Amino acid sequence: MKRIIAIILFMCIFLLSGCNTVKTGTNETSGDPAAIPDESTNTPNQDVPQNSIEEKHFVLESNGYKLNAVYTYINDGKAHPAVLLIAGSGPSDYDETIGVLKPFEDIARGLAQEGINSLRVDKRTFGYAAEFDIKCGIEEEYLDDCNIAIEYLKSQNISSLYLLGHSLGGQIATELATSIEGVNGMILFNSSARHLADIACDQYSALDPVNKASYITYAEAAKNATASSAKGYYYYSASDYYWVSYNQIDTVQNISNANIKTLIINSKFDKQSFDEDLGLWTTLFSDSANVSICVYDDISHFGYKIDTTEPSSIYTKIDFPSEVISAFADFVKGD
Repeated sequence: MKRIIAIILFMCIFLLSGCNTVKTGTNETSGDPAAIPDESTNTPNQDVPQNSIEEKHFVLESNGYKLNAVYTYINDGKAHPAVLLIAGSGPSDYDETIGVLKPFEDIARGLAQEGINSLRVDKRTFGYAAEFDIKCGIEEEYLDDCNIAIEYLKSQNISSLYLLGHSLGGQIATELATSIEGVNGMILFNSSARHLADIACDQYSALDPVNKASYITYAEAAKNATASSAKGYYYYSASDYYWVSYNQIDTVQNISNANIKTLIINSKFDKQSFDEDLGLWTTLFSDSANVSICVYDDISHFGYKIDTTEPSSIYTKIDFPSEVISAFADFVKGD
């Protein structure tokens, strides 16, 4: 029984990749939130000729690691805005593949149709999981490789630089934005201002309410982990060394310190987040001039209008909602 709970819990953390929201616009889409959208809602922007959109598949080298990457760009000789796509927690390929769905590929191609370049990269934990040892943390999982990816984008013909982080990737985007010059804005997509261990605790407790007290104890241990106290204990499938690294992130303070325009998008249909995640963004940033908040009614954790927590649903191909692509693009282009 404990093994089953542990497996379910690990899947919850992997799917955690989004839990956040502020408030500027609200999607009022009616109807069944799990319904597949009509093709008419996914008509691409025709301003960018399809034959000018290209994809460069290459290997991005970072600290001796070779990471598969895709640069999607408009090859017209002009400088265009560029976005780095940052995946959520757990091993993930550059498309953030889940079943037959490839949200990052869909986002990249949707942005290209809007005149925006993008870069997506395998996470190191996807191709080198065996080398991600007990003492590895956020630096090895995200920061080192994201810094190299950003340097790659800066070397291209771009007019501005944005970060789009999904779930935990949204929190990572705030950390990068405070330490890297030249970032013009960031998008936090289905992310949260809360501590990852608190969200995991809520997810575990929802699945196994009888043991809620134990999950609260695990969360507190993870949040209180320090360099001097770490001994290799595991809480929510991550070692206390990992939590020491994660505990250095202050998402809320990072947003304030970065002082760049920020778009926070969440959904009431995201089953990996909770009302507290949605409400906290509004409480914290509803009066901020730099922060825009948008809450949808009908998109899942990975952005599709289906329940991606239902195993069978992720094996049916579906379009990524054009209204979400438009929200990303309008923000980047300043519309």
